[in-house]
Amino acid sequence: MPFFKKMDAVGRYRRVIAFGFITYTVFVIYLNFQTKETSVEWLLKKHRPSLNHSQHNEVLNFTTVTKENEISQGNGVTERCSKINYSYDQKIPDNMFRNSLLPLKKYNVTFCRVPKGASTFWTRLLVCLERDLWKPPFVFKPNDGSVKLKNDFSKFSVRKAYKFLKNTKNLMFSRNPFSRVLSFYVDKLFSPNPFYWNDLGIGITKRSRGFATCGHDVTFNEFVDYIINTPSRMRDYHIIPTNDICRPCKIRYSFIGKMENFENDVSRILKEIGAESYPYFAENFKKEYTSDAIYDIVQAYFANRRDSDKCIDRHTGIKRVWLKLQIRGIISRTIPVPFTSKESFSLSFPKLLKSIIKARDISENEDMKAQKTMFITQAYSNIPLDTMFKLQSVYKKDLQIFNYDLFPKHLFGTRQRGNSTIDIFCLK
Repeated sequence: MPFFKKMDAVGRYRRVIAFGFITYTVFVIYLNFQTKETSVEWLLKKHRPSLNHSQHNEVLNFTTVTKENEISQGNGVTERCSKINYSYDQKIPDNMFRNSLLPLKKYNVTFCRVPKGASTFWTRLLVCLERDLWKPPFVFKPNDGSVKLKNDFSKFSVRKAYKFLKNTKNLMFSRNPFSRVLSFYVDKLFSPNPFYWNDLGIGITKRSRGFATCGHDVTFNEFVDYIINTPSRMRDYHIIPTNDICRPCKIRYSFIGKMENFENDVSRILKEIGAESYPYFAENFKKEYTSDAIYDIVQAYFANRRDSDKCIDRHTGIKRVWLKLQIRGIISRTIPVPFTSKESFSLSFPKLLKSIIKARDISENEDMKAQKTMFITQAYSNIPLDTMFKLQSVYKKDLQIFNYDLFPKHLFGTRQRGNSTIDIFCLK
């Protein structure tokens, strides 16, 4: 793979960085003994005074941030870009930026889609609006090839694209980078996905272990190392920093929603662009949304099952699908896989779909938000502290620009001495 062949070219640079990091670590340990604080506590105190602490836990919604002329007063993207002295480093090809833009001409809106940021949902929703299809976006299945908007931007120069975007309402969604990284790993590498096992997993295991596997057993630690040690241009598109994809410091976005406040922000955006009569506003939206996700996951499992059989047995595949749904907060972690190994081998599409829907309905009264937080906390608890700092560095601009906590306590605070860790991906 190209990105592995280029690793030697940056070897010297990495050694310099490693030396600097070792020096820094020794300094932190020294302070730790002097102050009897953990390194995380010291770093939190060191970095946070330079930030507006009141903004850390702010959830961006559109009760106050809706109009283009309010962007500097509301979500503060312009100010934060200025504060960090943002400059585009041109590490990401311009065509990636242009291909991420979807025009909704009827409403004079341009949407910048971010992988692992509800991009599939938004593409389907915009197609419904553009075609006057007054039906929920779920009438299109996620893998429906007919769901496309004509992207004129692919023919534009970057300068022309910037000029065009000055005359449209521009919208995008951000997502906490730590959540986005975990989502990619669970969806593309942990869950049965032979395409990504072959395209990415094999290369990661070869680099990490010195030999290639089927690509099915990439650990979360190995994936994080891949992100850190792979040059920006060579990372998978799904995990490129959001600011590199949508360039919010160079483009004025009328609306910037957050996945963490998804339903409210989508509703507000539809009202603001004049699509408030769209039948998206349904009391059962959440159920429709999860039903759509369940169908997509089950459909993908059966579409890939024959190829997956070459790497894992079917019961393991079902257990991975089940855990994926639990990590996403769709079914309760207290509900076990309802199939034996023998049953998993001959399991049909309708039976698996029905079983998951039933588990989802049983889970409705449980706190799924707390469950999702628990899973992400446990997933990152196995990542060494020095690696966490390096990962944070990759996405630092995203964290700053979109107003996320640089050192979330539930991810960094668990690194204190004496804490045990749980590998949530170890299936028994």
